[in-house]
Amino acid sequence: MYQYGVTCMDCHEPHAAKLRAEGNALCTRCHDAGAFDGPKYHFHKADAAGARCVACHMPATNYMVIDSRRDHGMRVPRPDLAKRLGSPDACTQCHAGKTPEWAASSLDGWLGKQWRQRPNIGPVLHAGATQGAKALPDLLALAQSGAQPPLVRATAAQMLAPLMRPRMLQPARELLKDPDPEVRIAALAMIEPVDPVNRVLAAGPLLADPVRGVRIEAARVLAGVPESQMPESRRGAYRRALDEYIAAQRQDADWPTANLNLGNLYLRLGRFDDAVAAFRRALKLDPQFAQAWVNLADAWRIQGREQEVEASLREGLATLPRSADLLHAHGLAQVRKGDRTPALASLAQAAKLAPDRARYAYVWAVALHSTGRPQEAIAALREADRRHPYDVDLLGALISFEREAGDTRAALGHARKLAEALPDDAQLKALVAELARGR
Repeated sequence: MYQYGVTCMDCHEPHAAKLRAEGNALCTRCHDAGAFDGPKYHFHKADAAGARCVACHMPATNYMVIDSRRDHGMRVPRPDLAKRLGSPDACTQCHAGKTPEWAASSLDGWLGKQWRQRPNIGPVLHAGATQGAKALPDLLALAQSGAQPPLVRATAAQMLAPLMRPRMLQPARELLKDPDPEVRIAALAMIEPVDPVNRVLAAGPLLADPVRGVRIEAARVLAGVPESQMPESRRGAYRRALDEYIAAQRQDADWPTANLNLGNLYLRLGRFDDAVAAFRRALKLDPQFAQAWVNLADAWRIQGREQEVEASLREGLATLPRSADLLHAHGLAQVRKGDRTPALASLAQAAKLAPDRARYAYVWAVALHSTGRPQEAIAALREADRRHPYDVDLLGALISFEREAGDTRAALGHARKLAEALPDDAQLKALVAELARGR
């Protein structure tokens, strides 16, 4: 709707916060009632719930358990995708006891099967959340698609950030030139992990972007790169954008997240006292903010002050004993101290409490392997691989551990799976060929 100039105020009266009309009359203020508000279009009796435009095009979903909100994407129902994607199905919200397959078959009877071919962003975004590196090509195509709204393209670019690989640098740089600031901001996150030289080349021009949100994100991404590595012509813009970023966070200083952001920035700049103070302010505002405890401990770790690391993590765990983030950080601290048995326990508990975090399962498995328990490590990795298919780190570790254990067949299967996700990786192709010869 927004792409066609429709705004909130076309439907909602801005002062009384009421709808401008009731029922389908709201929609037919713009849409032709003769074409759309009748059984030939919606295939329901005129007084049935399914005859309401919002029933099909704005299904409701409960947020925060009790807060029912209608989907303002205003999309065409896709019951054929509902089961696979776990998305709300408008049809079975009304037809209780029926299945999405039944609903899809009903639409086939009314419309033929061509409705199933309508473009839909759901499968690509779902793959981005569940298919790891295998989703990369489709996510990139979605981010680059001129047919999609900027919010969709920015979302795809944001999902690409943790999948960033060297060959993605040029596409990311192209997205940094996108006309929409949301896309430029998301593309900056994509280039954050690259080497300082390419980061400066890519993000440097955006330090003078006309949109403040873009400028300050560029400054954040470049923070920690020595100014001597920046062109002299960019240094003034960098300092100004960095000041703007700090000012923006200080404006929201009553929010824990703003203080966390400041602490993270100061860490990158090497301003450790300021970082510690910012994390402590965040925790004063919200003692249950697990990430602030973790980052406070990290500030001490970077300075080599392991006693303060331990004290901070124990204090955080006293408040949040089942925080996977804190347990994982504590496990790593115990590894550094050489306390291998308690470290394994902490890492195991973190992995079990947060099965959605592939990294935690990976670190736990590596720890198991390093303590002479390879079969347990392989079992943990295989279980994590079932939850996080095509995760590069998990598959890489599986291949290595299985190969070391003499299970060439299993290693080959996982190598082929990784090659499926990374088809352009020459070293991986060579590994598959080598394992196939030795099978």
